[in-house]
Amino acid sequence: MSLVQLVEKVAKKYNIKVNSLPNGVIILVKNDIGYVQIAAVRNVYYVRYLTKNEAYIIHKLNEEVIEWILEEKLDETKALKIPDV
Repeated sequence: MSLVQLVEKVAKKYNIKVNSLPNGVIILVKNDIGYVQIAAVRNVYYVRYLTKNEAYIIHKLNEEVIEWILEEKLDETKALKIPDV
């Protein structure tokens, strides 16, 4: 399953729109506002909250981590505890 498919699967539960840009960046849209950007850079993921001054580098994305992202619960502690693939 691709990153976009995985994000779309989880986002559907939250009624969040997923925009996939040609360069591979994913923008999550809630209430017509882009609020999260996810980009894959080599073997890591860059997650940036667009509505607040926070960004994280993580090494693994699964459904649980994507739920944390969508619920805006990803923080430094959680990002550091996610094991490498």
